[in-house]
Amino acid sequence: MKRWLVAASLWVCAAHAARSQDFEAASPPLTTRAPDALLDRALPSATPALAASAAQTRWWGLPGLETRSVSAGASLNTWRVALGFSQTGEPEVGWTTLGIGFGAASRHAGAGVRACARSDRDAAYRLTRTFDAAAGAEAGVGAWLDAADGVRVCASAPQVWTSATAPPLARPLELGLRVGDANAVWLRLVSPRAGDDGERALGLTLYVAPVSVWAEVRDGPLRGSVGIAGRIAQLRVDVRVDAHPVLGETTRVALAWVRESGRAP
Repeated sequence: MKRWLVAASLWVCAAHAARSQDFEAASPPLTTRAPDALLDRALPSATPALAASAAQTRWWGLPGLETRSVSAGASLNTWRVALGFSQTGEPEVGWTTLGIGFGAASRHAGAGVRACARSDRDAAYRLTRTFDAAAGAEAGVGAWLDAADGVRVCASAPQVWTSATAPPLARPLELGLRVGDANAVWLRLVSPRAGDDGERALGLTLYVAPVSVWAEVRDGPLRGSVGIAGRIAQLRVDVRVDAHPVLGETTRVALAWVRESGRAP
């Protein structure tokens, strides 16, 4: 039990070091890949797609402090929808999350909404419990626009509204600019949260078929992320490692099946 209390304390005290906890897969920032971008950041895919994904995240190398998630997404003309289920941690300190995302997009612009509800894992799980008055809930919005050929601007506010139990992580407004397609550079700005002055990030991705590699550096404190992704036919595998100077490494692995017309960055 003591080990779990230590892990929980680290989670609470260092929450600002992680971007998300429920549905973020291992894709690079500012992508609109289905279905995780819509569930996590309310950013609908630019390309109509039918997708299913499974992901696992081990936070800061701590055994037992892991997030396991499954999600699915579908499109009908310009409309996008995604559903997800995840569990984080062991029953003593963990939680279960149900999420939904809904939006619309063309090849040059998109906007969406996301919502999720959480309940403690140590309670007997019932679907109705996840949405009762004692459960934690949040909702947010996001949008993106191709301002010019190969230039995309994004805005995501995942927690515009929260209710009941406070979410594990505070997620403020994030603005981003991405230049390029398969090969790209990007800049992200995250609004200040309690106890910090926000975050600034700079990244790049390089693509050599069928593999892309990417890296990002962030401040507050200075740290970085690296990732690699490969795709064969309709299967996509992503691996991502986030390094923190104090907390250590967070590792994400995701496997997705995606059937789409065209390709979204």
